Amino acid sequence: MTTSDTPRPIAVLVDREGLGDSLLKLPFLRAIAKAYPDRPIWWIATHQTAMARELAPFMKGTLAKVIENAGITTPPREVIPRLKALPAFELVFDSRTRVLTVLLARLFLRHRGFYCALPGYALSSRRPPGRWTRPHGVADRMLSLAEAARRGPADWSGRFDISENARALAATRLPTGRTYVGLAPGSREARKNWPIARWVALAKALSASGSTPVFLIGPQEAEMIDAIRAEVPDALMPEVEPVDPALGLVRLELAIAIAERLAAAVANDNGIGHLLAIVGTPLVSLFGPTDVGRWKPFTTRGVIVRARDFGGTTMEDIPVDAAFRAAERVLAG
Repeated sequence: MTTSDTPRPIAVLVDREGLGDSLLKLPFLRAIAKAYPDRPIWWIATHQTAMARELAPFMKGTLAKVIENAGITTPPREVIPRLKALPAFELVFDSRTRVLTVLLARLFLRHRGFYCALPGYALSSRRPPGRWTRPHGVADRMLSLAEAARRGPADWSGRFDISENARALAATRLPTGRTYVGLAPGSREARKNWPIARWVALAKALSASGSTPVFLIGPQEAEMIDAIRAEVPDALMPEVEPVDPALGLVRLELAIAIAERLAAAVANDNGIGHLLAIVGTPLVSLFGPTDVGRWKPFTTRGVIVRARDFGGTTMEDIPVDAAFRAAERVLAG
C-alpha cells in the first residue's frame, strides 16, 4: 500500500486524564471507532492519560497510537512546529477548552474536519444537529462532537473485552445465588471520600436487608481493610485476595469482571465509579464538593446523591439513610 492509499487517521486531543476522565470519553471513542472503522485513531494527550496506562490493555483494537506529554498547549512558538510535525488527519476532535490551544490546533494541524468543545461549538466545522449550546457533562459533550461529525446520532454501545479467566475468577469469588452490592469507598482526593464509618454503616444496612456488601478495594484503600473486616465480617473484598499470576490477568480486568456480577453499586466521585457506570452496573454516585453536572458518570441506570440536597457541600453532609434508600431504588430497577 502506498502512502497516498493509506487512510488518514483521526486525532483526539485531550488534556491530562486520570482513569475517570478517560472513562467519561470512552462512549465517544466507541462511537467514533464504529462510525469510521477504516480510520486509525490517535489519542494525543498534552500530559498523561489513562488510555496509555490503566486502560491500555483494553484499547488495543481501538486505538492505533497513544501519545502522552505531547507538548501542544503552550507556548505557541513551541506548539506550532509540534502540530505541523504531526501527520495529516481526516478528522480532529479536540476535547480541550482553552481558546488559544484549540485555535492553534485548528490552524496548524492538517485535517478535513475539526470538532471542538468550545462554547457554542466555536471553531468547529459544524454543530451537532439541532444543538446550539454544548452539554455541561464531559461524556455528553464528547458524544456531541461525534454527533456533529456524523450529522446525527452516534452509536456508543460496547463492552470491555476481558478474558474468560477473569470472569471465571469473579464467579468463584462472587458465586451465583446472592444479591451483591458493590461499595467503592476511595478516590485520589480526600475531599471526595465519604467517611469510612458511613461506608461501614451502609454495608451493615445492606446486609440486614438481604444483600451482600462487596467492597471494591484498590491499593489506595488498603488501610481500610482491617476496619471493614472487624465491623462487617460478612462483607466481601474479592480484589484483596491474591490472584494467581498464571491466569495472566491485567490491571482492572478482575474489577471489570466483578462489576459485571453486581446487582448495584455505590461509589464516591471516583475512577471505579466511572468504570462501574461504563460496565453497566446500576450505580448510586455520592457527590460532595465536585460539579455533578460536569463529572456525573455516564450511565442510563444511575442515581445521584448530592451533599447540597442536605444543606451542605462536603461528603460528611450525606447521611447513611440517603445512600441506603438510593441503593434500594437502583436494586428495584
